[in-house]
Amino acid sequence: MLTVLTMKILCFSDSHGTNLYMKRALSMHPDAELVLFLGDGLDDADEIAESDTRHRWLAVRGNCDRSTVFSGAAVKKTDFLTLEGRKIVFTHGDLYGAKYGDGGLLGLAKETDADIIVYGHTHSPRESYVELPCRGVYLFNPGSVGESFPHGASFGIITFDGDSVLFSHGKIPSSLSSYFK
Repeated sequence: MLTVLTMKILCFSDSHGTNLYMKRALSMHPDAELVLFLGDGLDDADEIAESDTRHRWLAVRGNCDRSTVFSGAAVKKTDFLTLEGRKIVFTHGDLYGAKYGDGGLLGLAKETDADIIVYGHTHSPRESYVELPCRGVYLFNPGSVGESFPHGASFGIITFDGDSVLFSHGKIPSSLSSYFK
């Protein structure tokens, strides 16, 4: 278990062939310590992570990823970590029917005793809190860091600050894409 006082995590998903917006988000948030990549663009993320000495990267595979390797190691479809006593399960979301509702994700939360489920696949940014019988769980989707309509390129930020966990989304307008090339 990692023990931190304040920590910022950047969350990316569904880059689908471009890492341009991930690079921009990383430059906008130099204080982030950890990056979670949630699949569908594993090669895009790996290209950045290979030379990124500033951040720790963790990744899972999505339904469109051909590669099963990230940073030289086999990549799971679902993984977890524990920060500040909170269990974070991260997945692409396809295995749990994320496009069709919360049922599969809530089942995953119950099965893994997760406090936070971070997922992608839907291309839609989202944050919600769901009360389960014995406790609650946060569901957090950063959206798509690729060019995805109608939401545009988005990413997620999870900030641990003492006893608080804050969720937010960032957007990079597609009109800026030529500027960052």
